[in-house]
Amino acid sequence: MLTDLPKSKDIMENPMGFPTSFELPIIKDLTKYKNTLYAPAHVTTNWDGYKTHLTSVRPSFKPRVLLMGHDMSEIENITLMALGGVVREMNGIPYYLLVGPQNVHLTLEAIEKNQPEWLGISLYTGLTTYVFEWLIQYKMDKARSITKKNISDFKTADKLLKGMVRESNGPVYEGNKLVYAPVIIGGHYNNYNFKDSWERGGEYVVRGKGINIFRDILLGLYSPGIYHDPMPYANIPRMDRGKFYKDTFEFSDETKKYALSRIKSILTALGCSYSCTYCYVSSLIDNLREAYSEVGVRPPSIIQDRLLETVVQEGEEILALDHIYGVKTTAVFDQADISLNNMKWWGQLKNQWLERVGIPFYIQARPAMLAGKKGKERIEMISDKGLVAGISMAIESGNPKIRKLLLDRHENNDTILDAIHNVKDSNIPLRTQSIVGLPVLRPSQVVNPIQSKLSLIDKKGEEFYYDDPIQESLTCLELVCSSNFGKEDYYWNALYSPFPGTPLGDYAVASGFADDDTDAHAYQFTTDSGLTCFTGITLKRQIAFSQTSNFFAHFKNGKDLMVLFLYGNNNFQLSDFAEFVETRAGFFKPHERPTQFGIIPNINQNMLLKFIDDVYPEKDNKFKSINVKLVGYYLGLLDGLLLAAKIADQYYEFKEQEKEFTLADLYRVERIHYYDNSYNMAYIPERFENFLRPLIHDSRVPAMRTG
Repeated sequence: MLTDLPKSKDIMENPMGFPTSFELPIIKDLTKYKNTLYAPAHVTTNWDGYKTHLTSVRPSFKPRVLLMGHDMSEIENITLMALGGVVREMNGIPYYLLVGPQNVHLTLEAIEKNQPEWLGISLYTGLTTYVFEWLIQYKMDKARSITKKNISDFKTADKLLKGMVRESNGPVYEGNKLVYAPVIIGGHYNNYNFKDSWERGGEYVVRGKGINIFRDILLGLYSPGIYHDPMPYANIPRMDRGKFYKDTFEFSDETKKYALSRIKSILTALGCSYSCTYCYVSSLIDNLREAYSEVGVRPPSIIQDRLLETVVQEGEEILALDHIYGVKTTAVFDQADISLNNMKWWGQLKNQWLERVGIPFYIQARPAMLAGKKGKERIEMISDKGLVAGISMAIESGNPKIRKLLLDRHENNDTILDAIHNVKDSNIPLRTQSIVGLPVLRPSQVVNPIQSKLSLIDKKGEEFYYDDPIQESLTCLELVCSSNFGKEDYYWNALYSPFPGTPLGDYAVASGFADDDTDAHAYQFTTDSGLTCFTGITLKRQIAFSQTSNFFAHFKNGKDLMVLFLYGNNNFQLSDFAEFVETRAGFFKPHERPTQFGIIPNINQNMLLKFIDDVYPEKDNKFKSINVKLVGYYLGLLDGLLLAAKIADQYYEFKEQEKEFTLADLYRVERIHYYDNSYNMAYIPERFENFLRPLIHDSRVPAMRTG
């Protein structure tokens, strides 16, 4: 019954803990996909109880699932760990595999070794081509092997295997022998390109959240198809971190990084109440509204907190695994799309987390949550006793009209400045986020309202296009420069990537600025823009802006300095930037606000020159000369002497590999340097320990490592 769906202010838990029978929820066929309308009685919130229940009623049910994802991310894959938690609580065995284009072929070995009954694939947007190429070949080989026929095209093989899976509602056996494991595909990619995932090999394609659907697929309740769960349950079981670390640690040197990382990830809540046009998650509100269109009641909040005890247990498991792998986790990144939504929940979490775990959080919050009296109260609560090590806050553009018309973000600049002020009053490191290269040019073709509802023309008919897109990027830099941004704060940015299926991605396509090839678009950090409308000197300036804007953000006149740099040069190599820093150092107007962060404070020009002279012999005179010119750069940023050491360390690593050190490399070392501080991971490069250790401030020694 549709009336059984949860309503506004309902507690999003199953009062019985879990369903005692195996049946599908209400399914609404929308043609493009099927909505699975789970009522509270259909979901599992007591996973320990469910595990015991399954043991008693289906003792032989022990699903084996190979969960596959990308090895590109520095951050552990919480999606796979969450799904692995479902498999574990269903008395099954999850196996994990993270691969890239160079070793995706090893998936066959993992399948042969573990004999999984299911293959689950989690995809990141823009990183899909090599996965689908492997999957197409895999399915063709499987179809030939099973039928003993020379099948020559993928569509025939795919149709055949889907028919077999539909007949069995799960794994395909010949007698007692497993001959085919159905493919389940999910991840943000499928928020909009679910049809493509179906056509390219998925037996089961899960759009968006997958906990409830995944459980019932494993139980054999679903036939092959495309499914979407719009209900905002936060019923993720305790993540399967232990097995994920074990499998990835044993698989390759590349994937050892997850167990050995000093920053781990967690989810405190699910959902997002905002509708930012560049983000797939913005569809959640529309999804929920669509699901309740015929119910006649208000839906529950799109944002739901996870069970507090489950979150604390995950923190305790991080501590236990640290002991096993000889690591000390220094910060836990809360990957909730919006942290601090429910301060009552955080108030309950605070003491338990600090007593039982003690690792500070790094969180993401919106300006409106951090501004004003309420924002100040939030920040004061989380800054007490070091519960939070840092905050990430997205601004995206400094032009309120661009934020409103193009991005569907409605904060005004005063709110943003007040939010920064409140964070800095509590002395918490802040990371502001911005987008470089938004599609702010006049469209090259007429935009059909059917293709896109966005426009840079307001209701009064006033236009807000830019002739020069760099000028729009400068507005955000200018806004941050006018705040009390500190040395410990980081100005993060990325070049815009148009994701087809998001409102802004569709606008970029409709405007003639991009194609609709989802495979071609991934987040851009130092490479070219994802839009085709930016070329020549404009594109070079955008990339240079993205690579240098954090430095300029630390000066009151940072916007003017950036203008001088971008429009006074035609080339933007490392040597060009160093030349600019040296010749324009007299114009720099740093913020007066002192910082309490950094392990070698109060450095001066002489200390830097002595270090540079000490570490670069005559044969490295060219790079030494660049570093001498960069003295003003080091003085303007947090822990500049330590940053100079990290850059020297990277330079010598590259030299051994016969690689050139570029402006993009300077940007990357600088970015990670700021991350190190935000996540309490300060360290000194081992090769420069003798020079640097005597200079370390005594109070920072316990938090410092040599690396």
